[in-house]
Amino acid sequence: MAPATMKAIQIQQYNEPYHISDVPIPKPKPHQVLVRIQAAGFCHTDLMALNNEFNTKLPFIGSHEPAGIIEEVGSEVTGFQRGDRVGCINFDSVCGKCADCKAGLPIYCDAPLMKGITTDGGWAEYMVADARFLVKLPDDMEFKVAAPLMCAGISIYGGIVRADVPKGGSVGIVGIGGLGHLGTQIAKCMGYKVAAIDVKQSALDAVASYEHYPDVLILATDTVEKSLEKIDGVTSSEYSGLDATVLATDHPAAFELAAALTRKHGTMVLLGQPEKGITMSYQTVIYKDIKLVGSLVADTAQAQELVELFHRNRLHVEITEWKMEEAEQMRQWYCSGASSGKNVIVMD
Repeated sequence: MAPATMKAIQIQQYNEPYHISDVPIPKPKPHQVLVRIQAAGFCHTDLMALNNEFNTKLPFIGSHEPAGIIEEVGSEVTGFQRGDRVGCINFDSVCGKCADCKAGLPIYCDAPLMKGITTDGGWAEYMVADARFLVKLPDDMEFKVAAPLMCAGISIYGGIVRADVPKGGSVGIVGIGGLGHLGTQIAKCMGYKVAAIDVKQSALDAVASYEHYPDVLILATDTVEKSLEKIDGVTSSEYSGLDATVLATDHPAAFELAAALTRKHGTMVLLGQPEKGITMSYQTVIYKDIKLVGSLVADTAQAQELVELFHRNRLHVEITEWKMEEAEQMRQWYCSGASSGKNVIVMD
């Protein structure tokens, strides 16, 4: 039986340093399970929540990328049992009443609660989770690998799916960071010709070293003409450029570059959250008939697909591990710009 209290990184004031608190262990409702957390990732959105960009009610526990072992199962839960290894996508609950909930699209609920964003998340020894937003993990998948898939993974996978490119087509991943380094591998295993696009040569070199490496590396500082020549050398389309680009960055210059590298009648998928909005030349969008698609995250069924694809192909996650007591050090490291890949807090 679980003890009465647990260690957690609980945000009690906005903009304060991360620290550990002792808090009560939550009790699962009939539709929930209690998960003993083994690993939980850090994401840029965690900073946004800390800075009160979501009007989160205090106090709350951070992280929306948790993975662990089911400790207790609510009376209405089916399909899961105590001891199951699970990942929890970043939804805590949905209203069940809005048009999207009724249409079977709960990830677009008008009034959701989000783990670690608008309610308690995974930086704790235990967490309750709605069974509708759980995915099962293979026995040999490490929790520290599974955790980043619950937001970074499902975000980039959902974006690639939303691009709706036929198998054999071409996809560019713009921004090779926490999401992008996963995206190049995922897109490759989905049967696409893949371009990795970033301003840092070191980021491109990293993904080029993976087993499932991109077909072409595009340095963002190169001319558009040179980049298109490289892309056209590996694609077979009648059009110059990529069938779709997936923007996994919020850097303003990336949007114009992505539009320039996307072929006529192609698709751009927006995942990044630029503070000052999107700026692109109308010539590159209107005259090329480019479609701009927003993408939030994959749903539960797609998240399960991603876990299976990831496991089957033994994809790589670039991880920096941290202990709970190192959470503030992790945040400072990320804010310094020195971080690469995914930062994950691993429980003792």
